[in-house]
Amino acid sequence: MRLHHILFLFLLVLPAWSYAYELVSLQGISNSKKSFITRKGKRQGIFPGMTATFMANDVSLLARAVSVSGNFAQWQVINEDAIVPWEKGTLVTWYSPEEYLWTLQPEKERQKYIKSQSMLPRKSFVFKGALSRGINESVSGVEAQETRRGGFMGEVYFEKFLTHSLSFDAGVRLEREIVNYTGVSFSTTRSLLIGDLLYYFNAFDVLEEGRFYIGAGFGYGLSRTTSSGLAQTGPVGLLPGVKLGINLPLSTDWDFLFDTAFESLQTKEEQDDGRNQTTTQTNLKAGFGLRRYY
Repeated sequence: MRLHHILFLFLLVLPAWSYAYELVSLQGISNSKKSFITRKGKRQGIFPGMTATFMANDVSLLARAVSVSGNFAQWQVINEDAIVPWEKGTLVTWYSPEEYLWTLQPEKERQKYIKSQSMLPRKSFVFKGALSRGINESVSGVEAQETRRGGFMGEVYFEKFLTHSLSFDAGVRLEREIVNYTGVSFSTTRSLLIGDLLYYFNAFDVLEEGRFYIGAGFGYGLSRTTSSGLAQTGPVGLLPGVKLGINLPLSTDWDFLFDTAFESLQTKEEQDDGRNQTTTQTNLKAGFGLRRYY
């Protein structure tokens, strides 16, 4: 009787074990690359709502069965930001247990999944505010003297990821800066068009999916400096500025950003007497903002 029970349990476990790790062929992929069809259906133990992991070419994907017939099943990608990275006819390894990817694969494979699926190239708008502090400056026609510069700014960018790690952005900046000399103060406003090229490092476990990034940017716009009885305007250029920051996901659609930057600005403003005054300065900037994906 005991042997009979053992054989009965073995027959129950055998089917699930036998297809726990199998190769299946992708029979079709939707135009949106959000779903695909496999030649495996109810007769092989697939049922609607079942989840499974598919792996090929060092990339893993988690999907749910949404429509099942006798020998075929349609699978929907669970991660709304992911797409099917394979072509029709690809042979993929199919895992039937409902487990997390990192329990089925070594750490190296889990990182490949994160890199390939959780951060597909996306578009976003970035809204930032920042404070700046002048580090050094030189002004044509004026002897060097002690000065203090500080300001605040608002920025709006459109950013597009070209790859998992590389992106570019373009946007506008509105800035107001107060310049204090001994016995006199000036107010400078600037409006600039800005562009940056950014590189994002892989996620750090300690920060969950937060990523550090570095970037270099340029800008061009208009500057206006005013004081009592004085007003001068002219073009301003942002020479290569270097930034270092961190991007922290808040949800699937929102990220929090914080960065610091060193920026060099060159302003050529025309004075009331027709002469041009050139100001070259280096600022330290620190700011934070929000990113909205769409």
